[in-house]
Amino acid sequence: MKWRNIILLFLCIAGLFYTARIPGSVRTSANHVKADVPVRKVTENQNPAPKENNPDGSGQNTENAMVIPENQNTVDTDTGGDNKSVPEQTIRVLIKTQDFSGEYHPDATLICNSNTTAQDGQVSFQAGETIHLDNASGLFDSEGALKLIPEDENAGFTITSIKREQGIPTYEGKLEIYRSGEGLLLINVLSLETYLKYVVPSEMPASYETEALKAQSVCARTYALKQIQKGSLPQMHADVDDSVSFQVYNNIPRQNSTDQAVDSTKNLVMMYNGEPITAYFFSTSSGSTSTNEVWDENPEQYLQCVNTGDLESSEPWFRWNVTLPIDYLNNQIAKYEIGTLQGIMILKKSAGGAVDELKLVGSQGEKTLDSEYTIRQVFSTEGIPVNRQDGTTTTEMNLMPSAYFTCTPIYEENQVTGYHFEGGGYGHGVGMSQNGANHLAAQGKTWQEILSYFYKEIDLCPIV
Repeated sequence: MKWRNIILLFLCIAGLFYTARIPGSVRTSANHVKADVPVRKVTENQNPAPKENNPDGSGQNTENAMVIPENQNTVDTDTGGDNKSVPEQTIRVLIKTQDFSGEYHPDATLICNSNTTAQDGQVSFQAGETIHLDNASGLFDSEGALKLIPEDENAGFTITSIKREQGIPTYEGKLEIYRSGEGLLLINVLSLETYLKYVVPSEMPASYETEALKAQSVCARTYALKQIQKGSLPQMHADVDDSVSFQVYNNIPRQNSTDQAVDSTKNLVMMYNGEPITAYFFSTSSGSTSTNEVWDENPEQYLQCVNTGDLESSEPWFRWNVTLPIDYLNNQIAKYEIGTLQGIMILKKSAGGAVDELKLVGSQGEKTLDSEYTIRQVFSTEGIPVNRQDGTTTTEMNLMPSAYFTCTPIYEENQVTGYHFEGGGYGHGVGMSQNGANHLAAQGKTWQEILSYFYKEIDLCPIV
């Protein structure tokens, strides 16, 4: 009996030692990413460009990729035996004005969809009650704020003074309104996961392949977490706004397919060297992606050029062209005070092929543009037909579709009457191509493989 007790004691001690070493047992603290969380590498393929001899045509060697299975989306939040769950991450979203044109609302009208009280307890509203606010309203506290807490955060608030693509939008969570001399700031405070359920369908069609929607969910979550950690809009009481300046939010309402994509990747983000990456994404590749050298002289290691080849060759934006009249271009460059346009010289392209530096030669001087965004802005095609490869046209572009282009002068009677641009792709070209992700998903790639195709040397980690 004595030896049996000794053996049982030894087995208990051994069991405790083994449990302490299980990788899934993660000690966490709330509201930040812990750098030493055990993770699985997304892929070991660190080649900057795809291999051409892969039988599936994807260009990526994924046979040895290490991925997180679908059933590993939860985090063991062992905090030393107290069984306390990690508080859910929240995000503060600045709701911009009509057409996302500004930050300050001259006034605001909203409906409380459930019984609501102000945080200071000074005022309450019944479900269905309408509130109209302007700078003269007496509902603000001594610091010029009105913080509304609904009884049912899922019901939230309907803001009838603005419209989005979906019509009049409703916002889940809490709502804070701040007044200033410039107008009212509207801040939606809600859980990160709920926020994503309004971002993903606004950024990617809900009809896209399931695995593409999952990849988009992880990108959106990672991007949002990075902005929260940076404190991107402290002067606006917010982490992000709801426009393309960050991620489009609640332009399209929640959809079942995108809800499921967010839920199935819950809490997972991409990290590099223990920090969340800036998960850039864009619409359509022209055949190659670029690093963030288009904005930064020191590109991130995880953003490498990916040769996507003809992966997206069926997309309307894969190839496009537009002719900009000389009078229009002279108006565009007038702010540089270099006279009338005499020539356009492309000085430098990114490794992926985007125009990175360009010289405008005028009759009274020269101007060098060294920013992808500035170049696309100067050559804005707003109001001018852009011809896509499927034969369709659009005049609703406030930027040139992409910086992947060549340009040639158009002559009439030995006079330059305009410049013809031949280009490809839509968007800045950095990070994940959304249409590329959809095509990869249609080929049978998982969301983890899609992310490893566009981002290099990353880890998938839970927010803890």
